[in-house]
Amino acid sequence: MAILAGNLKTKLVMAGLGLALAMSPMMAQAKGGHGPRVTFEELDANGDGSVTEAEMQAHRAAKFTTADTDGDGSLSRAELEAQMKSGKEDRMTRRLDKMMERMDADGNGVLSQDELANVGSERKGKGFSRMDKDGDGAISKAEYDEMAKKRRGGRNHKN
Repeated sequence: MAILAGNLKTKLVMAGLGLALAMSPMMAQAKGGHGPRVTFEELDANGDGSVTEAEMQAHRAAKFTTADTDGDGSLSRAELEAQMKSGKEDRMTRRLDKMMERMDADGNGVLSQDELANVGSERKGKGFSRMDKDGDGAISKAEYDEMAKKRRGGRNHKN
């Protein structure tokens, strides 16, 4: 009986992890997190301009099936890890594509020093002056820490 209980616990934990994995894109998007983004169009399977609970469940089921590479109806640690890595790789690819689109002025598929130097030229020089609050031409530790804190959304972390 103890073996069955342990096996049941394992199955319940794995099912919970699977559900969390399948739901994480929607939860991350709803909370403004940085997880994989699910577009409305992906959820709106029939393209009618609205998302039903059935469409959301179908999307979760499809995500689970994709992650369940051995098709046994459960997600192993290795399958969960592979799914997480895949999501990170997809996000990195999208970010790199956007970066190249924005910065590669001549469209040759590589970034030159000139292209990188011209990025954000409309704001050039303002970053330093925003950090140099007292205008003395130098950034103090306190000014640097204040800017770092703002970039982290107000959270104060120690180095």
